[in-house]
Amino acid sequence: MKFFHALLLTGSLAFLACGDDDSSTGPSTQSYDCTVSDGVKVVYPTVSETFSVGQTIDVVFGTTIDDGYRVVFKKSAGDAGTDLLDESFDLTGPADGKTCHTVKVTLAADHGVEPTQFGAIRVIPYNKQNKGANSELFIVK
Repeated sequence: MKFFHALLLTGSLAFLACGDDDSSTGPSTQSYDCTVSDGVKVVYPTVSETFSVGQTIDVVFGTTIDDGYRVVFKKSAGDAGTDLLDESFDLTGPADGKTCHTVKVTLAADHGVEPTQFGAIRVIPYNKQNKGANSELFIVK
């Protein structure tokens, strides 16, 4: 009987260890505080993470603005940024200043992303661009 229980436990653990091999990097199991009172707050990516050119990442943000969004990669604070999406990102949930929204982007070379020392993602509402916000700096290799 003990052998049967051990076999059942081993099989269960092996099944749980198998999962989808998702090539994106992101906060799939973490929870973030997306609370914002006015505008946009980008909570992921976080400071000093490292990503590769060509890698897909999840950008997580909160917002109070019900609008379409641009998502851009910035090489520096003064950089206007390069669009990472070919079309606007539309919210699928409420713009209540509490809900976290996730958009997948690829740090693609054809969108101007190159290995640099640091970069940031900026999420920008189309109709209230001054309410956009940057992620923390991360490393692109």
